[in-house]
Amino acid sequence: MGRSTRLGDASLVLVFGLVLIAPGPSAAGPVAGACAVPAPPQVPRAPAPEPPPDLQEILAEAQTVQVADVAAWRRYRFSRRAEREELGDDGEVEEREAFEFVVTPDGDGFDEELVRQDGREPKSGEKEHQRRAASFTKHYRTLIQGAGGEEIEGGYSLSLLLHMSSYRYAGRETRNGVECYRLDFSPDDSRPKGSGLAWRVASVMQGSLWITVAGYHVAVAEAETTRRIPIALSLAKVREVRVSLESEPVGADVWLPRRIEMLTRARVLIKSIRRRNRYTYSEFSPAVPPA
Repeated sequence: MGRSTRLGDASLVLVFGLVLIAPGPSAAGPVAGACAVPAPPQVPRAPAPEPPPDLQEILAEAQTVQVADVAAWRRYRFSRRAEREELGDDGEVEEREAFEFVVTPDGDGFDEELVRQDGREPKSGEKEHQRRAASFTKHYRTLIQGAGGEEIEGGYSLSLLLHMSSYRYAGRETRNGVECYRLDFSPDDSRPKGSGLAWRVASVMQGSLWITVAGYHVAVAEAETTRRIPIALSLAKVREVRVSLESEPVGADVWLPRRIEMLTRARVLIKSIRRRNRYTYSEFSPAVPPA
């Protein structure tokens, strides 16, 4: 993993106090009848700035916590909404579809019950089709394996970004009311080459992660690609990907995403594709009541 020890301009600030020096008595001694000039108050010296935290320690803790947070999906029942929008060149929505699920842990995967499709009650065939597709289960298995598959729901993907980018500590910031370490990252060309679309996208991404000071959870992530991504054995080329993610606490020392959004621009032959995918998660409850 790349490492940078250069800190952001706002990371170290030194404030110098001004000390007033009172004039001493003249060589002739004090003047009779003159009033003594009181010494000016001492200006307290500004405290020394705190040393920056260890970047590698933050990353190591965040990697460990990320694995635990991913595993925690198995302990919760939750609602999931998946939206896809096809956009025109002017950014206007030309086509939209939306699916709402109730997701419950089931065996080594999840039962994904479709409860709404495009704002209406789904037909039985549509419910069975989505249950067999098991899109969240496939995404979850990719995360657990730490691999870079073809799924997009992981934000291409946090586990990859935490292991294959070059990071710079950029100070502390508050996001959504939570104090966080901000880490800016950029592609690290020295990392070993991987495979899969998710790996190819993550390997050319730059952006920022906000990791909670208390607990080292990824609270917010924002990233975008720095160059185009050719897709092997395909006539398509991904021109741009932008990803944003927000997480929130859902249980004791557990943070899970509440929103993931991805904007993709691609080209297939002469056709341009501009697509927005949005995933939201809510109504988390323990899948099995605690003993």
